[in-house]
Amino acid sequence: MKKLKLIGRVLLNIFTGIFWRQAFDFLAELTLENAYALRVMNRGKNTPVSASARFNHPQNISIGDRSNINRNCMIWAGDKAKVIIGKDCLTGPGVTIIASKYDVKGRNTVRSYPPYERDVIIEDDVWLGANVVVLPGVKIGKGAIIGAGSIVTKDIPEYAIATGIPAKVMKERPN
Repeated sequence: MKKLKLIGRVLLNIFTGIFWRQAFDFLAELTLENAYALRVMNRGKNTPVSASARFNHPQNISIGDRSNINRNCMIWAGDKAKVIIGKDCLTGPGVTIIASKYDVKGRNTVRSYPPYERDVIIEDDVWLGANVVVLPGVKIGKGAIIGAGSIVTKDIPEYAIATGIPAKVMKERPN
């Protein structure tokens, strides 16, 4: 008898719309969460963006032609700070690019401090490996490669290969 009551409740939910509303909400979360961001950001041609990527202040994000934003990436522009990604750039899964953070200088509540916002510029043909973190104010030069798991705290020159925490130039890409 308990099984029949359970089946009855499930059928009632399906026919009353609760099931469909929950199913729609779930699909919308997966597929439409980035719809606004993709409409307002400046995105080049042939630039795929994973449905699991997340954006903050998308109006301050620019992504060049043929660049890709992989699964679980986060691009966090600021109110006044931009994230600019050039053409033909690749991101591994889990890349985080941050142009805004708190400027903490003491023991007051973290939110009481003003934001520290600086543009992040990633030039053309840059490859950011899986789980790379790029912090505010960083410029990564054309053709650079950043190794997986690295944290980029300072500028990286053109065609450099950098890895580590913090990322340091290990060598230069060969001609």
